[in-house]
Amino acid sequence: MPASLSKAAEPQGDEERRALARRRVRLICISSFLSLCQHVMVVQTEPRLVLELCKGNKARAARMLGNTSGIVGILSLFLNQAGGRLSDITGRKPGFLLGPVMNIFLGWLVFKKSSNLTLVMVCRVLRLICTTFSNTVMADAAIADVCAKGGSLEEARSQIMLAVGVGMLGTPFLEAALLQKGLKYVYVALSGTALAHAAFSIAALPETLPPSERSSSQLTLASLNPLGFVRVFTEGSRALWQLTVLTTFQMFLEGKNISDIAQTWVRDGLKWSVEGIRNFVIIYGTLQTLAAALLAPWMRTIMDAKTFTSVTNLLNLFGFSIRGLKASTLLWLVAMVPMLPGVNGTCAIPLKARATELATAQGFGKGEYSAWANNLRALVGSAAPMLYGQIWSALQKRGGNTGLTFAFAGVAGALVPQLMLWSMKDSDLGVGPQP
Repeated sequence: MPASLSKAAEPQGDEERRALARRRVRLICISSFLSLCQHVMVVQTEPRLVLELCKGNKARAARMLGNTSGIVGILSLFLNQAGGRLSDITGRKPGFLLGPVMNIFLGWLVFKKSSNLTLVMVCRVLRLICTTFSNTVMADAAIADVCAKGGSLEEARSQIMLAVGVGMLGTPFLEAALLQKGLKYVYVALSGTALAHAAFSIAALPETLPPSERSSSQLTLASLNPLGFVRVFTEGSRALWQLTVLTTFQMFLEGKNISDIAQTWVRDGLKWSVEGIRNFVIIYGTLQTLAAALLAPWMRTIMDAKTFTSVTNLLNLFGFSIRGLKASTLLWLVAMVPMLPGVNGTCAIPLKARATELATAQGFGKGEYSAWANNLRALVGSAAPMLYGQIWSALQKRGGNTGLTFAFAGVAGALVPQLMLWSMKDSDLGVGPQP
């Protein structure tokens, strides 16, 4: 039945349009949940496998993980631009399918060849590129399609974040159980989850961009330029490019950019076991889910976009600044609390929604702008893990506290965007009297 929604005539009444938007957002959330499961499935496994293949050389393993994350960011520029532009012409559904279809084969390949470091690294790069494209570029474009016909873009983004939090809850149990059998068996579960996701996308996920609303322009070399996001700065308004840069810097604290050093810290610095890490991920995921479902939405009802972003930025700065001051489990857990309202990109929800509204009003395609925003995000995804890995390795070689890497992340992902926010006009943020 849901698949037929894309073929049905669009409802005319406002309430019908809002109801249809809510149903479609729920289905997109399920897709994001399944994508997140594929990402989280190997969150403990991959760093351990790489460390094992590096023969216990922790500095080399950290560099390998950081450098491959950097390569992911660079290559994502090309896929995001081409795929986002193509989705404005052909529709969103093929883009949603790319990640799960690729992961079916990549997971199985690592399972069969888990002793080959080069292959493991290549599969890691391809998996992260394709999963991120299907989950972020396509999901962002699809909810912009849906909310253009009824519904709140900010509310839809909040529901996506909630789905991400739910995805963090059950997956670590499966990963920890499979780790008892061996590292490579986790990749079989990755393939199985990807297969379920592909089946769901084919059978139930609606096409949110009907043929009548697709772009009639053809793909050209210029339109496939991975640096096409420069148009935001040359053709967009000052408010649009400021919001785009601000929300891009907030992604320095995105979970996938922090994951490798966080796993290394709790494993080597805090000496946690596999079960201990699993339990933490479950607890943290539960709290993050509750914060995304209850705390953050409540905060947005009593705060405007500027205030909410300021509060969550400053809380993130505090949490990241103290969490690695020393190797203390208590300090790590305490530092987690202030970060919950704005963790993993939640802090960016109101201003991302504002940026998308401005981009659409200024004539940019939804898939195109989504690709540009995610290309900038990919640049951060390239730079952040490499910077973190190099800082971590340098501190380790000098006998310093590697946990100070988290403080650097807090400065880049919270303090810098907050300084940008303070420099912007309220009217550009969509708060206060509008000109």
